Amino acid sequence: MARRECDDFNELTIRDNISDSDVTLFYRMPSTKERQEYQNATIRRHGNKVEFNHAAARLKSGLAVLTGFKVGSFERLVDGKYVAFTWADGQPDFYPEWKEWIRKNASDLVMLMAARVFDASATIPGAEEPNEDDIEEK
Repeated sequence: MARRECDDFNELTIRDNISDSDVTLFYRMPSTKERQEYQNATIRRHGNKVEFNHAAARLKSGLAVLTGFKVGSFERLVDGKYVAFTWADGQPDFYPEWKEWIRKNASDLVMLMAARVFDASATIPGAEEPNEDDIEEK
């Protein structure tokens, strides 16, 4: 399949080890400007010192492109019971603070999605990581 114009309904399924379930996140493709801002945010220079901010950049940029999730991926505590909620306005289980809830309770999943979308959106066929047998010690 060819790469198409920016689609707001891309999805990434992540195996969540904490809940022992699959979580599917929906996201839009970032703009070129957003990709540049992300790259600029990952490293900060203060004089001669370099500061790496990958986690903060991934969280901020990931939340910016996050458009939703598969219903049933997340549950929140309401009146002592866990209930699934949705990001889709107009649906019965719509929770208006869904993105803030995800930021607080599933930031690791957002950062993983952002790493995939911003850092590893493509691979080069045949370009493999070296294994230990290929590395010479000097």
